[in-house]
Amino acid sequence: MAKISIIVPVYNVERYLKECLDSIQKQTLRDIEIICVDDGSTDSSAKILDEYMKSDSRFRVIHKQNEGYGKSMNIGIGMATAPYVGIVESDDLIEADMYEKLYALMEEKQVDVIKADYFEFYEGGDGKQINEYHSLISESRLRQCHSWKQEDLEKVLGMYDTVLNIRECEDAFLFEKYTWSGLYSRKFLQENHILHNETPGASYQDNGFWFQTMIKAKSIYFAKQAFYHYRIDNLNSSIHSKAKVFAVCDEYEYIYHIINQMGEEGKPFCKWASYFKIADCVTNILRVDDQYKNALAERIREEFLLAAERGDIEIDLYSNHLKTLLFDIFISPISYVEKEKERIKKIDDVINPYDQIMIYGAGILGQRMYEILRAGRRNIKVKYFAVTDLEGNPDSLYGVPVRQINELLRYKENMLVIVSIGKKDVQEVEHRLKALGFPHYVLMRDIDN
Repeated sequence: MAKISIIVPVYNVERYLKECLDSIQKQTLRDIEIICVDDGSTDSSAKILDEYMKSDSRFRVIHKQNEGYGKSMNIGIGMATAPYVGIVESDDLIEADMYEKLYALMEEKQVDVIKADYFEFYEGGDGKQINEYHSLISESRLRQCHSWKQEDLEKVLGMYDTVLNIRECEDAFLFEKYTWSGLYSRKFLQENHILHNETPGASYQDNGFWFQTMIKAKSIYFAKQAFYHYRIDNLNSSIHSKAKVFAVCDEYEYIYHIINQMGEEGKPFCKWASYFKIADCVTNILRVDDQYKNALAERIREEFLLAAERGDIEIDLYSNHLKTLLFDIFISPISYVEKEKERIKKIDDVINPYDQIMIYGAGILGQRMYEILRAGRRNIKVKYFAVTDLEGNPDSLYGVPVRQINELLRYKENMLVIVSIGKKDVQEVEHRLKALGFPHYVLMRDIDN
């Protein structure tokens, strides 16, 4: 009998599918079943799946009409026979020992859900795969989301490698909400009737699944290890249609419905649902086509007012930065959008002429600059974090090497340097860059203000 059922939802991903399936097939844990659900692909994906099924009896393939991600996932999980369920997106990759190690952890900890860190990856100009390690929770990310006392920050960061219950530790919501980097107890999913939303053609249907697992699990374990490689250079994953602009709002209506079904037990989670809904919508303004930005900003304003009327806004959850953005949206959604479009254009005008970027500064500002670039997948151009002195700095951030500026002289003619440090050190760093002969540099404050 299989120890893990791996669900692979597939739709028109012929370019990446074989690489994905190979990484699953090579798992050192051999006792697995691989359930691939083809959601009516019109390319060669269906043929590829059938080839794998013919050559490896562990593969099970379902072909169906196009009904959306949620339906595919529910069918796959419904067919699972193993005690544990994993998820692999069909354009991603996994380490060969991923499920062997997660299975051992599940058996040891006996929890409902295990989540692990992950890598983001893309193909560089030379065709080589570039991986960036991402923690499900990190100090830089927490500081960008909230204002923290140091002891509270350390407490949250200390939640790794500990069995948690969300009712006793709501800060566990701050771990990133991806669904594919871990394992789920199939018994837990079945007993709690945890399903994906099946809205046809919609996006964000993994959000509802994630939220249910968080609020219904009695035990969750976050492992400080990474096995999953999440692709960020598949352009087909982007939001292009108007129908998907509001998909995140619709998904959270599904989440509210789940919460309401829980009665009094669900009420403490309303504030978190509102927070994630509003924060995700604000982030999506950067992602959607310009023609839909105004409508989304108007919707954010409406959603915030509705949440406030319900008493679901706990303002302490919102960072000062997010509060400022929401205030601007509340005053004038259209003016906010125009301001954001100008800001993004300014960033693009500066960085587009360059194939490679170096961020000078590995502290909070340097990391913030990386996150700004990450919002539009511009982070794939970042090759180094530069610092004046390596002492006290990490070897890497986000999988990007941290190097002393003197070690990077060979890149000075072709690489843009974005100086992302505190005001008091800016003049000294500018002098250093000029002395070292770096002709292409810009101050962070000049492109993001």
